[in-house]
Amino acid sequence: MVERVQGIQNLLIENLKWMSWNLVLAFIPLIIALIVFNIGFWKASLFNKIVAFIFFLVFYFFLPNAPYVLTDIVHLIRQIKDYRYFKIDNNEIILILIPQYILFFFLGFSAYALAFQKFLHWLSEIGISNLVLMLIKIVNPFIMAIGIYLGRFYRFNSWDLISNYDDIVNITLEQFNRVDFLIFLFIISITIFVGFEILSIFYKSIFKKMFK
Repeated sequence: MVERVQGIQNLLIENLKWMSWNLVLAFIPLIIALIVFNIGFWKASLFNKIVAFIFFLVFYFFLPNAPYVLTDIVHLIRQIKDYRYFKIDNNEIILILIPQYILFFFLGFSAYALAFQKFLHWLSEIGISNLVLMLIKIVNPFIMAIGIYLGRFYRFNSWDLISNYDDIVNITLEQFNRVDFLIFLFIISITIFVGFEILSIFYKSIFKKMFK
């Protein structure tokens, strides 16, 4: 009994370490969005506009980190598969391990939903038409899916867009010849789009001004 309790504790703590880091990366674009996507921030001096544009690039480079957390379900599958190794039973998997992952997924994807919605709301405020906004909502999950793929399978980070730009472009173009890549893009894009719409319904009641 003591050994099993220690096993689940160790597993939860180990999960918390990497989950915390992934959530930090997921919340970076949300923090930037709350600061930068305000009309007044862009109507200031030329210097402020340049700073705002730089922060916008950082925002978009880091944005895939938020929906990326959904692909961390591979760790949950592995841990359930190897649960005897971790000295945990089925009840602990259902009542403790899975809720930890659900909370992790919810927080990470919420960061994406709120950050992206703040971006869309700002675009609406500056006069972008509803048609263009809908186009962005459709195309953005596809771009996010590419970023997630590169992070999951090639271990690229957001900052590699600057330091390894050529490799990222070349590898990405090569992937379009692969069926598994196209299937991945389709599934993840649909998941992000639908997930965003569902969370939008939830958050509309909380952040009414941002969700019109």
